[in-house]
Amino acid sequence: MCSAETQAAALAALLSAALGGAETRIEATCDRIRIEADLPGELAAAAHAALLGALAAGARFGHERVSGGAETVWVEIDKDGPRQPDSPRTPRAPRTPRAPRSK
Repeated sequence: MCSAETQAAALAALLSAALGGAETRIEATCDRIRIEADLPGELAAAAHAALLGALAAGARFGHERVSGGAETVWVEIDKDGPRQPDSPRTPRAPRTPRAPRSK
């Protein structure tokens, strides 16, 4: 398995490529690594899909509007390994309601 730093570098490259070569910023703490990038004004459909793919590769991601109206996206990975399959942002399949039981 790759180190968290290697994974972060690959994720930064994916994010940059999805945003047309945008500069990324990497911030590390003892338990996670965050990669951020500023969004351009408009994204083509293919770039939007690539961006969502890059964000989905992390454990957590988000979007922020900063002062002046600029927008930033970020993605985090954990240094202790990949996210667990039932992490809070993993969508669950909707349950089908059961038919009432007859007596």
